[in-house]
Amino acid sequence: ARQHLNFSEIGMLPAAQQKGLLYEAVNQIRFHAMPLPAYARLHPSAALAPAQVKAIEDYLRAASESDAASAKLQPPSETRTVLAAGAHSVAAAPNGIPFPEGYQHWKWISTTDRFDNQSIRAVLGNPIAVQAARDHRGWPDGAMLAKVAWVAQPRADGRIEAGSFWQVEFMIRDQQKYAATKGWGWARWRTSDLKPYGKGAQFAEECVGCHAPLRDSDYIFTPIHPDAAPKGDLPWNPLQGDVITSILDRGAASISTLYGNDSAVQYARSHVDSNYPAGASVSLVTWNQKDDENWFGARVPGQVKSVEFVNVADGPDQRPAYSYQRYSGSPLTRMGVDPATAEERTAYLLSLRAAGMP
Repeated sequence: ARQHLNFSEIGMLPAAQQKGLLYEAVNQIRFHAMPLPAYARLHPSAALAPAQVKAIEDYLRAASESDAASAKLQPPSETRTVLAAGAHSVAAAPNGIPFPEGYQHWKWISTTDRFDNQSIRAVLGNPIAVQAARDHRGWPDGAMLAKVAWVAQPRADGRIEAGSFWQVEFMIRDQQKYAATKGWGWARWRTSDLKPYGKGAQFAEECVGCHAPLRDSDYIFTPIHPDAAPKGDLPWNPLQGDVITSILDRGAASISTLYGNDSAVQYARSHVDSNYPAGASVSLVTWNQKDDENWFGARVPGQVKSVEFVNVADGPDQRPAYSYQRYSGSPLTRMGVDPATAEERTAYLLSLRAAGMP
């Protein structure tokens, strides 16, 4: 424990690393993973009282809000290119796990606002994992989860979008093959160059140590809120599309994810402009945020607030024609929208830049 977090030396670390270690410490305390019971029996004062834990949480929350307020706007990137050509050439993780090709087309499971480190994350799953997440019946062998992380980038309108790509990490379920690491294979690649994380195969022990307190949920952090899936008579199910990007509105305590059909995703991931072709469809799902029950420092989707759709078709004079629909309520019901608002929202949805997934 002292090797991992030494309070006599923490002041020599960069401020961001200090804060990250404190968030981890708070969560280990909340999990009742630390201090170890045997140690606490010999050193009763090591166990923090709830008021002491709250004092640390309040300090960290205020520090994160200050970081967010001081973040600077960055000019938009000149490209939306997302898919890396030749992903098969990416080096394997130190434990031998190859880079999972095609994860960019896995389907959405959750979105996370990590205010502890100012990042936005999307959890994607292969078909086996997506079905398991929706059935809530555990994770069978063959399930693969990808957690994609982007830097939280402030926008001129006060919202926060998925900025530059940070990393993608995977959990691969095979209870026999990965029995030594809780039945999961762990791997992570960082930066757009997809550099494997870790200096040796033992890096997976770091992953296991962090996830170990979640044994009751099969070592999965991300809670799947039962109300997160849109319900209602919708034109199409957004969750069947691919993720394009995510947006936070911390003032409104909401989190949104933009999805698209194949035509829309292919265009968004390879063009700078918003001139989507005929046949493209995008949908923005917006949820109320709720605190992540498994991680202090994160917020996740709660109740669905609204679902918006934009469809692109061929119009007169070879100009595109756009149709806009908005659904809200429970169950989701189509709402009347005046032409000016429909035009404004259409422009907004189509202007959202695709988040990088190399």
